[in-house]
Amino acid sequence: MTAAELERLFRTYGPLIHERCRRILGDGAAADDATQETFVRVHRHLAEAPNVDEAVPWIYRIATNYCLNELRDRGKRAEPTDTLPEIADDLSEARLADAQLARALIDRVPAKLRACAYLTYVDGLTQDEVAKVLGISRRSVVNHLADFLARARKFVARSEP
Repeated sequence: MTAAELERLFRTYGPLIHERCRRILGDGAAADDATQETFVRVHRHLAEAPNVDEAVPWIYRIATNYCLNELRDRGKRAEPTDTLPEIADDLSEARLADAQLARALIDRVPAKLRACAYLTYVDGLTQDEVAKVLGISRRSVVNHLADFLARARKFVARSEP
């Protein structure tokens, strides 16, 4: 991939990656930083980059992993905020509670399970879509989700009075 192709990808898919980062991080400013960092990482690894047709899932995976790591690291550093993040109007209270539970559970699992679980239970992607985004087989996604669910059940069982 050439620098010109990278620039074209940024112009074409930068807004998509930014929206992805905003959805995960819940903050526009953090999404700006995450989008920039994603494309810096893409630039660093231009020699390893897939062709332009396969680049979008690769970039999407880089952004997702970066944002999930940022979320994990937020717990390690306190960041005061004046306002709560805005929540889209189309989210029902039950779905929001499920997404919050999923996020809480996702923070407690190993990194290899985290991306699959987040993409499936928070973003609502199908297993085939998750496999494509992460560049793994659908069978691996199924196995990761089964492992995640087993761990989630144990955690919920321990948490119940």
